[in-house]
Amino acid sequence: MDPQFVSSLQDRLQQLAFASDTETLQTVTASLGQQYYTTPACIPALLTVAKDCEQWQVRQLAAVELRKRVPKFWDEIEDAVQQQMREAILKAIIDESNDLVRHSLARVISSIAKSDIPNQKWSDLIQFLYKCCQSPTSAHREIGVYVLDSLFETIGDTLSEHLQHLFELFAVLINDPESLTVQVTTLEALGKMADYVDPDDRSAVNTFQGLVPPMVQVLQKCLAGGEEEFAQRCFEV
Repeated sequence: MDPQFVSSLQDRLQQLAFASDTETLQTVTASLGQQYYTTPACIPALLTVAKDCEQWQVRQLAAVELRKRVPKFWDEIEDAVQQQMREAILKAIIDESNDLVRHSLARVISSIAKSDIPNQKWSDLIQFLYKCCQSPTSAHREIGVYVLDSLFETIGDTLSEHLQHLFELFAVLINDPESLTVQVTTLEALGKMADYVDPDDRSAVNTFQGLVPPMVQVLQKCLAGGEEEFAQRCFEV
């Protein structure tokens, strides 16, 4: 990877992230599209910025731009570089302290998984997320369940093969003792998982029905605590 390419790309992203006028936005956006986003080299470069830049606004912007370009370029990246990036993004999302950047990185993981999982790649991703969800650190649990929730939007069919394990995992997370974020995100993931529960599978249906009361309790907790944003997310489920 060309360090000059990465440095120049970061400079452009900084200009875009902190632009205060329309002309600058248009000029920098055009420059990025014409000079940087036309080659697979932008994929590892954007990840480098997303994990290493000091300004969180630029890290988030880089992650958002990376997610957009993964579908076009990911399969053109060499296998060895792909593996380095998988390892790097998992480390980055664990190390990241900003929620917005973490969520953007989660979307990148989901986008890569959409390409990888059907091709029998990134086989250790699900196990990594299970470990995050079982971590004693609430921030890690938040990351694990948020990425799982995102994955239901891209590889839901694959996740449906793990329903029993997910039921067991979500039954714990919906009652998380520390984090309301974990509880609400688990509720959202359960809402997506419901689409993959076979109505003729009585065992799965009964298990899901058993999780409805704690889901309702999470909503009630949000309402009682004045957590309007969380409550709205619950209602949307």
